[in-house]
Amino acid sequence: MTRIASLALLALAAFAQPVAASTPMTSLILSGASVVLDGDTLAKEQRCLAEAIYFEARSEREDGRVAVAQVVLNRVKSGTYPGSVCGVVYQNRHRRLACQFSFACTGKPLRITEPEPWEEAVRIAREVYEGRIYLEEVGTSTHYHADYVQPDWARKLKKMDVIGRHIFYVEYQRWAAS
Repeated sequence: MTRIASLALLALAAFAQPVAASTPMTSLILSGASVVLDGDTLAKEQRCLAEAIYFEARSEREDGRVAVAQVVLNRVKSGTYPGSVCGVVYQNRHRRLACQFSFACTGKPLRITEPEPWEEAVRIAREVYEGRIYLEEVGTSTHYHADYVQPDWARKLKKMDVIGRHIFYVEYQRWAAS
């Protein structure tokens, strides 16, 4: 796993404690423009990222969970998807099996039943969100799928890496630009 602090998406002093409403505003730079997030919004964004990690990849090794988080943030930065972590994670959640992340639209309640994987998901979400962890091999990937499915869209994308049970892809124009 490659750790590149210089590619930080978000500079925060610390996120070990829950963010209180009185927390000062924090600047987030995702697509060249600075976005100001208050503590509540920051906490919500981090929770959505942790939920994606937990429900999509909690059985994967750490680099697989990091890669899922990185894909979410890459989508936020892309300009093609919603401009927030929660927007990306829960895009089309009310359309059965038409959402971006399968856990979000199964119609089943989202229950966190495994405390240790949840704590790890929260930690990984924080570290990826803060830019303390970045996987060069995943790069600017905006798509992934499990290795036991073969979606049609995968043929149109550049395969970047396989980590655990997930295969990661980037759009060819983004790959060529990076």
